[in-house]
Amino acid sequence: MKTEMYKNYEIKIWEQKPNVSYEFAFSSENPPNVDNIKGSHGYEVFNPKGKSIYKDTWDMWDEQACIDNACQEIDADLENEMMNYLNDPTGKGMEGENYQ
Repeated sequence: MKTEMYKNYEIKIWEQKPNVSYEFAFSSENPPNVDNIKGSHGYEVFNPKGKSIYKDTWDMWDEQACIDNACQEIDADLENEMMNYLNDPTGKGMEGENYQ
C-alpha cells in the first residue's frame, strides 16, 4: 500500500486483482461505458480528521490514475465544505460532518 498526501488529506493506494484484463477493458469487444470493471488499483481518501470520505476500486489501472481521481475528490470535498461555511449562519466555519 502506498500513501500520498494532498491538501492535508491522506490518499491510500493499493494494488488489487482486476476482474478483467487490461486489454479487454479497452478492447473493441468490451462495450463502451461498461460498469463493474475492477482495475489493478484502488484508493481511499481520508480527510484531515482521518475520516474516510471516498473509496474507489473500479476502473483504475495505475497509481497515477488513483492520485488524479483522489485529488479531484479532495478538491470537490473542499469546495463543498467552503460552500457549507459560506451558507452557515452559525459561523462555525469548517466544522461540517466531514470534519468532526
